Amino acid sequence: MSSYLQIAEEVLRLARRPLSARAILKQAYSLEIAPYHLYGKTQHKTLQARLSEDILQRREHSLFFRTKPGQFFLREFLTDTSIPAEYRQPIVARRRTRDLFLGPALSVSYRYAARLLESGQFAEADLMEKIANSGCYRYIDPKNKDDDDVLLWAVSALTRPGKMLSYRAGRYRDDRDHFAHKRSIAFSTLVSETNHTLFDTQGLGVPDSALFAAAVDLDIPLPEAFSARATFEHFIRFFAWQPEAEATKSLLAFVEVRAPDWFEPTASRLSLNDLCWLDMSAPPNNWDDFDPPSQTILSYYFPRAATHG
Repeated sequence: MSSYLQIAEEVLRLARRPLSARAILKQAYSLEIAPYHLYGKTQHKTLQARLSEDILQRREHSLFFRTKPGQFFLREFLTDTSIPAEYRQPIVARRRTRDLFLGPALSVSYRYAARLLESGQFAEADLMEKIANSGCYRYIDPKNKDDDDVLLWAVSALTRPGKMLSYRAGRYRDDRDHFAHKRSIAFSTLVSETNHTLFDTQGLGVPDSALFAAAVDLDIPLPEAFSARATFEHFIRFFAWQPEAEATKSLLAFVEVRAPDWFEPTASRLSLNDLCWLDMSAPPNNWDDFDPPSQTILSYYFPRAATHG
């Protein structure tokens, strides 16, 4: 690491708050930890350029992130609840589209799944272990399915005690946004073969895929997969057939992601509008305002409301 980045790391660790490049150098001079070649009228511009370059090239592997334009902080403080929450929210460039899914996707045998899960019913979380142990799955090109292939969608929702995060989606993703402007609680993704890791031998990567779908859409700071698993407790709660139609034949694996106390979503994240925590003590009155995957999830918690919706 260059002298500039080493100085920035040391100053920010001592300051425990975001600073501009000029302020970092000012404190470095005050502490007498800046080497002679870092003195000069334009050194702060060089420092800012080095920090920006490090963040751009190394992304989540950089030691640094921006809290707002021109303000830098250390990534190690992202989950430190002793630091004010506004200092732990990385600024992320607004994207117009969600990244397209790449690579083979997890597919389950329809004949096998249909024996264990009837249409309109829910299967418990142990269905994932049964699928993994049965070997009745494979990874395929989603555009080249056989009749027995059922794509498995990892679908997550963020929760806190008695609450579930909901939002209204704008058109910021790809062609999967069939229900733009509907209210939703769901963050969905197919499961790549690369998601099946040594950390998740029985889940085939489904829980972590669902976690990272929510993390991408909400720009949740997850420095590493392993720390993310510990910070955001997440687990499969149930399985259901996707509500679209029998012709599409796809499975929904719902993963509940429990938000830590420090996390609070902000309205500036991507094109998710009207973010609010849904009260789960009673079914929502506007059932038809939710998109179909969200209705499926909510019907697990409020079966009678779904019947009368």
